Amino acid sequence: MSMKSMEVKVIQSAKELETLSPFKVDNKLWGTKTAPVTYGYLGFIPDSGFCLKMVCEETDPLRKYTEINAPVYRDSAMEAFFQFESERERNIQPTYLNFEVNANGALLAAYGKERIYRTYFTREEHEEFACSAQIEEDRWSAALYIPLSVLEHIYGPLCLEAGSTFTCNFYKISEAAEIEHYASWSMIETDVPSFHLPEYFGNAVIAGSSPG
Repeated sequence: MSMKSMEVKVIQSAKELETLSPFKVDNKLWGTKTAPVTYGYLGFIPDSGFCLKMVCEETDPLRKYTEINAPVYRDSAMEAFFQFESERERNIQPTYLNFEVNANGALLAAYGKERIYRTYFTREEHEEFACSAQIEEDRWSAALYIPLSVLEHIYGPLCLEAGSTFTCNFYKISEAAEIEHYASWSMIETDVPSFHLPEYFGNAVIAGSSPG
């Protein structure tokens, strides 16, 4: 199994995200024949947190849910999963985070060690994520911010700097029967559909400043 890898550039603000090289969510999974073109940008603001923007070339995306932590994967959704290493968890099964958003900007966000028994982020933490979505004529996008303060509440101290590594994966999904599809950035090689598989996350390294 070859692991996907990416460089996460240091940025000063989310405004720089689209100057970065995009990652592509282009592995079609579990019998998916067609899935809308999906890609994204991830940057790191030192001593602050991660900025993420994902874009899906899909017109009139299915978007029923409006509340936080609603099952947006039943709509058309884009997702980002992250796992960090910390001293606190070095010898135990590590925690990973999932962020799932639809075109209404409704965000499902949780953390835990496996697919079940996950802890949902609070409304106050959702405010820190500042999740937003934008619908255009031929695409929609979602943006969010993942502050280090929230990560360190889960993991304890994280010394994230140039050269630091973590693992992640990014997804496009709809469980709605009429448009059902699944796609990932890093390939998942299982028969049963599940994105909650950290062993298939790709590698990411924080890689200094973006050019220009």
